[in-house]
Amino acid sequence: MARGTRYKVISDGVHVASLRYAEDAAAMVALYGKGTRVRFLHDVTVWREGKEEIEAGSSYDAAAAIMRERVAEYLTRLKSRAGKDT
Repeated sequence: MARGTRYKVISDGVHVASLRYAEDAAAMVALYGKGTRVRFLHDVTVWREGKEEIEAGSSYDAAAAIMRERVAEYLTRLKSRAGKDT
């Protein structure tokens, strides 16, 4: 996988940041607040501030762990689908 920016932060429908690390995305979400979303490679939403059990600002590490878990689930689903297409 490319080592570039993977996490896209969207606030009020506007792309405000592209970041390499989930912890950095969590920090940006904390700055922008409720309604801010994080998407992985523009493909799947991995965080919605205000819809989660915690706020990103309460623990960047915990928010990032949730984001990475969702990315892993998404990639597993993609691999599973790719196997069915062959």
